[in-house]
Amino acid sequence: MNDMKTINFSIILFSTIIILYFGKFFLIPLFLALFFYIILNSISKDLINFTKKYLFKINEALSFFFIFLSSLIFAYFLFQLFKINIVSIIENSQQYQKNLNFFIDLISQHIVLDSFISGSLLEKVNLINLFSNLLSFIRSFAGNFSLVLVYLIFIVIEEKFFKIKLNLVLNNEKKKKIFTKINNDIYNYFRIKTFTSLLTALFTFTILFFLGNELSITFSIFAFFLNFIPYIGSLLAVLLPSLFATIQFMEFFTPLLTLILLLISQIFIGNFLETKLMGKTLNISPIALIIFLSLMGKIWGLVGMFLSVPLLVILIIILNNFKETKKIAIFLTEKGID
Repeated sequence: MNDMKTINFSIILFSTIIILYFGKFFLIPLFLALFFYIILNSISKDLINFTKKYLFKINEALSFFFIFLSSLIFAYFLFQLFKINIVSIIENSQQYQKNLNFFIDLISQHIVLDSFISGSLLEKVNLINLFSNLLSFIRSFAGNFSLVLVYLIFIVIEEKFFKIKLNLVLNNEKKKKIFTKINNDIYNYFRIKTFTSLLTALFTFTILFFLGNELSITFSIFAFFLNFIPYIGSLLAVLLPSLFATIQFMEFFTPLLTLILLLISQIFIGNFLETKLMGKTLNISPIALIIFLSLMGKIWGLVGMFLSVPLLVILIIILNNFKETKKIAIFLTEKGID
């Protein structure tokens, strides 16, 4: 019996990987649309509660449309700022490349490196190509975002009919309660995570702007998305601006101050504020996180790595709400679930 369960599990896992890989051309925009839908719907519910309490009552459709339109305008504004920021950096990237080459030569003098290794390192870390490729990737993503919007619109249209169909399928009151709890847990997680991510982006921008970092806009946008990835995301959000500050300023005080201030903000938001707001966090197991990140990165690339954590969080929430799968959810978390 156990052997049959193992075989069935292996078949399901293998089939899922095959579907994810060969269906990525439509699954990636679909999952991105679902991700943005959850965030927009979470904010929309907060707006409904706020207006009902302090101003006037608005319906769900109007609230979602307002949040959706505002987010679209804000995203376009951020994209333009990001593009201007990267273009200005590309114009000065030759000087930054010289600074980087100087640091690599300095390191190779103090740490014994083979001339071939240091030479290949200089070739690989080409800032002009790096920033140009980054700009091309963002432009390409913005161009393909229309498909994500189409999926998002159809998800919004389908939501009402999905609820009706779900009520017909879930004729058991207990099942309906479980689904409602799953739904509330997912929205609550992403509502708080979106707020703390925005706060992280704001803190990052303020720190980098006042320290004169020329990529303050870019790194603050990165900080927002990286905050959805535990451990690795926070680490990158601190290290990348600090490393760039070293190349930009060619001294160690400003990069060190950048590192310390960003680290303090990450600790405050991640370890104190987020935990306080959530009450308890779904602490993802670092091993499970690395495995899932690697797998999704291999299948879907950079977008897969970003989506992997939200998908893993949703999976843990779903598994935790069923008695049969609760043990799996516990193993996927760092400290277990109460």
